[in-house]
Amino acid sequence: MKVLITAEKYDNGDVEAMIIDITKHFTIYQKIEDQYLFLQNVLNALPVPVFVRDKSQQYPFTNKAFNKTFGEIDNTTLKKYSFLSPPEFSSGTTNTLSPLHHAEFSTLMGKRLHHFEVTRRPLKKKDGDIFGMVGIATDITHRKRVEQDLRDTTKRYKNLFWNAAEGITTVQYDGRLTEANPAMATICGYDSPKQLLKEVTYVRDLWRYPEQRDQYIKIVLENKIAIGYDFEFVRRDGTLGWMTISSSGKFDENGQLESIENIISDITQKKQSEIELTRCANIDSTTGIHNRNALENHIEALLSKTTPSPFAVVFIDLNNFKPINDTHGHYTGDRVLEAIAQRLVSNCRSSDFTARLGGDEFIVILNNVTCSKALANITEGLLDSIAEPISLGGTDHSVSASAGTSQYPADGNTITDLLRAADASMYEMKRSSKASKINEQLEMLASI
Repeated sequence: MKVLITAEKYDNGDVEAMIIDITKHFTIYQKIEDQYLFLQNVLNALPVPVFVRDKSQQYPFTNKAFNKTFGEIDNTTLKKYSFLSPPEFSSGTTNTLSPLHHAEFSTLMGKRLHHFEVTRRPLKKKDGDIFGMVGIATDITHRKRVEQDLRDTTKRYKNLFWNAAEGITTVQYDGRLTEANPAMATICGYDSPKQLLKEVTYVRDLWRYPEQRDQYIKIVLENKIAIGYDFEFVRRDGTLGWMTISSSGKFDENGQLESIENIISDITQKKQSEIELTRCANIDSTTGIHNRNALENHIEALLSKTTPSPFAVVFIDLNNFKPINDTHGHYTGDRVLEAIAQRLVSNCRSSDFTARLGGDEFIVILNNVTCSKALANITEGLLDSIAEPISLGGTDHSVSASAGTSQYPADGNTITDLLRAADASMYEMKRSSKASKINEQLEMLASI
């Protein structure tokens, strides 16, 4: 039993006392205190700052996380943290508070600016009047920094995307072209990215050889990326160019390709220069057919096959060519060589190979020729084509030739051996021809 005793002593020494039984009231107070402590413990267990504010602008409840973040609130700091409450709450129009209110605020804490997201809910009596509010203040400074970094990164990417000298594209898994920057549009001959995306639905249409893109996609699927893949592309006006593409594939959680990000450079001039250098390194400038370097590479390629096929070498040397140079000049001599070279090409199959070895010597490689009789017939036909008169500037020039042959693998299995054998065969023909002419002359003298 709990009692409350009050007493008053009079001047005459009498004492008047009153005893009140407060057991019931004490129990109620104790329950309120227990509930207060329970609520405080619950709030302290929460990792985020929580506060309760009443209409008198007091904070009867703040948890440990709140106190750690904002410090202990007293009368001197009430105004400092007024941002935690909406303006209408401070003005007294609390009945207009929404059931759930979100707001973001920034405030200086020490020397650093902190950002908070405050979620507030009104506290109501049974009659609906609002007597306070409970709120959660979450420090979102890091999130704000990340969001700002993301915005900055996005801005930088957009600047790069729109101002880059290289073409940048996004292609979906099914080949649809969904993004292209101005540089890409210019490379492909379009006025704008919008025009490019409108007219080119599938990026495959830009490839001169669409099947080549299938090979490129295999590289992306196997390696996730493709670096420096060169291919020919078709511009809007139908002309051809060269691109080099570097790509990064974007895959879902199951490893399925979703899209491909590409960076593209126009290497048309570079490729044309490379092709021209290669042509100059392999083409004889006088005749327009292959030169000795191309010949050696071709024979080496034939010999390096896993199972080399038989082939024949025809060594051709022109007779009496020097007088043309001496009489008509080197320009005319070069035109004669050019005409002979074209006759050799015209009288050979597309699978054969014709080259100028140097001076007035030519080589023809005949693929899959194994019969000696067939080889002799082909060689005779080539010599006959050379012997036909060549008309230049109204003057006919006649040139004959001698030829020798060798066969792989019967006469050797190296470039040197095959050329030496053909050369020896050719000189044997020359000697035989000279001997035949001498015999003819002797017979003519004997008959006189």
